[in-house]
Amino acid sequence: MNRKQRRVEKKAGVSADALTLHADGVQAFVAGNLDLAANLITQAIAANGQMPDFHYNLAIVRKAQGKLKQAAASYQQAIALKPDYADAHNNLGNIWKSLGQPDKACASFERALEIRPGNPGTHYSLGVLCSEAGECAQAALHFRLCLENDPEDSRGARLLLARMGAGVAPEKTPQAQLLKIYDVRSRFWDQESSYFAHGLVADALREHAPRSQLDILDIGCGTGLVGAAVRASARRLDGVDLSPAMLEKAQAKSIYDRLEQADILTFLSAHKDSYDAILGAAVLIHFGDLSTVFQAAAASLRETGLFVFTLFANEADGFAVAASDRLAQSGCYRHGGAYVEHTAEECGFRIQMLKQVVHEHDQDGNPVAGLLAVLRRETA
Repeated sequence: MNRKQRRVEKKAGVSADALTLHADGVQAFVAGNLDLAANLITQAIAANGQMPDFHYNLAIVRKAQGKLKQAAASYQQAIALKPDYADAHNNLGNIWKSLGQPDKACASFERALEIRPGNPGTHYSLGVLCSEAGECAQAALHFRLCLENDPEDSRGARLLLARMGAGVAPEKTPQAQLLKIYDVRSRFWDQESSYFAHGLVADALREHAPRSQLDILDIGCGTGLVGAAVRASARRLDGVDLSPAMLEKAQAKSIYDRLEQADILTFLSAHKDSYDAILGAAVLIHFGDLSTVFQAAAASLRETGLFVFTLFANEADGFAVAASDRLAQSGCYRHGGAYVEHTAEECGFRIQMLKQVVHEHDQDGNPVAGLLAVLRRETA
């Protein structure tokens, strides 16, 4: 949602009531209260229905609610009021795609590019659409055009090129992509009922920890789901995450003794021999080769310290970009059990437990296979 909108709306002579209702709706959306956001923005439209941004933002809320047909109708209304609204055309294309109407999606994306040539988001969306249609050469072209205009790769185009065999996967998910993904997820993460990694990690720690009152580090701590589950076992509980939006949610819970925004490798390297346990729920899924993060964790753990984490499972040995479209587009990798075993041993760990688990359920309620690992640092 555009932060400059309110100033523009005032210049357009929109009533104070409509402005206030719309602004309050945007704030409710940012806070994760979707029903309130939809209600307030709908009231703003009732007060003044001629503002395309009101309809555009209502569409964003409707999509977050899973009401895709209503979202499409709101985007179409925004476009009717502002035919050159490139973002609305692009987002409408994504709605058509989700509704199983690829021809309409393609038309919307192409119109968005006519209005804003070179837009990386639209090239990315066209790349995904072409990839899912089996048009690999065209998909690769759009992903490369996306990268030309988004060199930080905030959408993860390199991973999708690698998945198609048209490029080499990065060592880990780009930071720009992670920040973008988790800024959105922070609004709803605590209400996610189909995700189990935090509970798996917390249970595994309690099963394998030799004692309570541990100095624990929660890497990729997010909003604090793991922290809340292990607080009783901690003498000191630190959290580190790249996403300021996630950390803001964690800070409000007053669970951690210390929270820091940082790249986890940088943090681990700066804290040698500091922890009895390092926990990572759905964090190492954003790394390909695990050697570097295993080495950093081993150095940050004290002797016999535990490293407990989850991964997405790979049926073959080694690692690769995630198999499912959704997980690949979310910057995820998958890892084989044998790969985890020999990499852990090379980095100074002994396997305490490595087993297949249901990591989460996908959007259709199907189980997603994961690995739960408990590694213990070998004594010198």
